[in-house]
Amino acid sequence: MSPTSEGTLPAEQLSERAAAAGLLIPVVLMLLLSAVGRATGGSRPIALSDATLLQGLGVELLFMATLGFWLWRRGWRPLRTATLPFVQLDLVRALALWVSAILAVGAWAALCRALLPGLFESAKHTEIVGGAHFWVSLSYSVVNAVFEELLWLGLGFAALRRFGTTTAATISAGLRLLAHGYQGPLALVTVLPVAIVFTVYYVRSRRLWPVIVAHAFQDTLALSILANTGVNRLT
Repeated sequence: MSPTSEGTLPAEQLSERAAAAGLLIPVVLMLLLSAVGRATGGSRPIALSDATLLQGLGVELLFMATLGFWLWRRGWRPLRTATLPFVQLDLVRALALWVSAILAVGAWAALCRALLPGLFESAKHTEIVGGAHFWVSLSYSVVNAVFEELLWLGLGFAALRRFGTTTAATISAGLRLLAHGYQGPLALVTVLPVAIVFTVYYVRSRRLWPVIVAHAFQDTLALSILANTGVNRLT
């Protein structure tokens, strides 16, 4: 896997050690919170209410304000070194990327249904319930998209650059999947293909903005559908 970017990015000034710390601290905390949630929640449905989303929004904003400031002081300039500048065409790219991700999820889900029926059935019976208000869903989706893509792609590739693009991409996608482990088998069916599509696109284009927009759009759409139906299951 080799990048075919449309432009040249400046060399990353953030040290690999600082980038690795910035990457791993949120991941470890996410895993701890996920473990606590599974221990206390048992087999209850995954709830995405106003309170849950606002809590997540607050945590991510706190990370961005504290860890982000620490990384900035150490030379991280992601808008220069992690992505090519935003252009209007990025909105079209985001739409195409979103469609590609949805098609990848559909194809992978069909493959799992045929070849891994146990995994598919477990994913299918993972309940997600909620009814968050639109503006809460939108605010969370935008912040979450910025936070996660800067984390998995921006910091991930900065921290792992010595290992080469293929290894960095694989670990980045793996960490994204691991952080969504609270979803159980559902993450293997839905998050994994999205992680692959987003990561491959970034490797080939070095553009974060289309990934962020596609991610925010998908989250907003999914949460809006969930708010109207009350429950969501893989079918």
